[in-house]
Amino acid sequence: MRFQIKDLLHISILSTGIFLFVIDLFIINVSLPTIQHSLSLSSSDTQWILILYIIGYASILINAGNAGDYYGKKKLYLIGMTGFTIASFVCGLSNNLSLLLIGRLLQGVSSGLMVPQGIALITLFFTDQEQKSRALGIYGSIAGIASVIGQLLGGVLPDQTWINESWRLIFLINLPIGILACLAVRQYVPHDPTNSRTNISFYPMLKLFVLLMGIIYPLIMGPEMGWPLWLLLLLSLAIILLVIFLKTQRNLYQAKRPSIFNFSLFDNKVFNFGLAAALVYYMVQDAYFIINSNYLQNQKGYTSTMTGIAFVYQGIGYVLASLVVSKLIQQNGKVVVLFGLGIMIIGLLFHFYTFDFMDLDNYHIHLLFFFYGIGCGSVLPSLMTLALKDINRELSGVGSAIYLTVQQISICLGIAFIVGIYLREEGTKFFIWENISTAYGYANAMSILLLIIVVCLIACLPSRAKER
Repeated sequence: MRFQIKDLLHISILSTGIFLFVIDLFIINVSLPTIQHSLSLSSSDTQWILILYIIGYASILINAGNAGDYYGKKKLYLIGMTGFTIASFVCGLSNNLSLLLIGRLLQGVSSGLMVPQGIALITLFFTDQEQKSRALGIYGSIAGIASVIGQLLGGVLPDQTWINESWRLIFLINLPIGILACLAVRQYVPHDPTNSRTNISFYPMLKLFVLLMGIIYPLIMGPEMGWPLWLLLLLSLAIILLVIFLKTQRNLYQAKRPSIFNFSLFDNKVFNFGLAAALVYYMVQDAYFIINSNYLQNQKGYTSTMTGIAFVYQGIGYVLASLVVSKLIQQNGKVVVLFGLGIMIIGLLFHFYTFDFMDLDNYHIHLLFFFYGIGCGSVLPSLMTLALKDINRELSGVGSAIYLTVQQISICLGIAFIVGIYLREEGTKFFIWENISTAYGYANAMSILLLIIVVCLIACLPSRAKER
């Protein structure tokens, strides 16, 4: 059954939310060195620019589905898109760190509102199963394309010479897209039914946000401040309170009262191992882009544009691999993920060899990034499918929300931990590699170690033969 023009228009409009979210997730990675130089930021400042965007998104994501049922999905999608557009304007005009951080946090919270509503509205408007699958496939493809475009624009825009401080364009480019999307949603997207009996509470989300900040803040500021006692106590207290919070939520669930999680999901072994694998894997995923972008520009003489173009090859490898493995994951399960992880580990090992040359060859860098992208494209889409494959259909929405929340928290931990190692380690030589700094060497080695842990977790999952 083919889509009509009206159907394609609805998909395009509802995919704008994920398009903008992914664009701004990737566009900042390549342009961050330029922003740091322009605003004279410290290493920890740059980490906060990344983390507040992600943690704002993660803290509201779990309850965003219930909020859409209660207030209306179209209404929240509009609120989220409007908030994201305003926040982009704030980021683009900010002349100090505080204003930029406020804008980034608002961008993340707005994304947490609009992204789940876009998915929910697509599943609501397309009742035919074949059309729904095709619509969601287009939605996912747009997200993948956005990651490639984001990395390219993150390199090209900061190098523009017709405007002062051209890095601001990476945020201001969102304004026309956001305004047109808001107008299109109001005009063309029909209203959806609301359910006033849906249980919704923003207090647990606020508490989760505070507790996560209590963990992330010491991890970022600790190395810079020399780990004073009060910071260690804050980290310990935040971890203890997070455990208490989760136990309290579990008790509420068992008493059949409203809770932030559906804890019956954690009775599933495959879901638990998949979630643990995701927690470790995503620490590496985004840290890789930040570290390599910074290293190419600050240590290897690459311009912002050259770096953006190099990462496009990684994106091409990712998209091609994800298209292939989407047809293989259901039949081959964890074998696909293990194959992709193997490519990523080999790729990171080759980074040592390739980056050890004083004058980097663009052809070798592009080939290396393309190879690594194939590994990422084999793992990232498959990991979520693998974690959720044994979940009952009626729990798939909740399971996806938990998975995506863990994904975003893991990215924050990767920025705090792996990127923190890279930004604060000093030294000019890493073991036998004369032209690789210790900062890059230790960060890359830590990424390899974490991917090996993911391999072990995935290997513990039951094979399809044993499941039958």
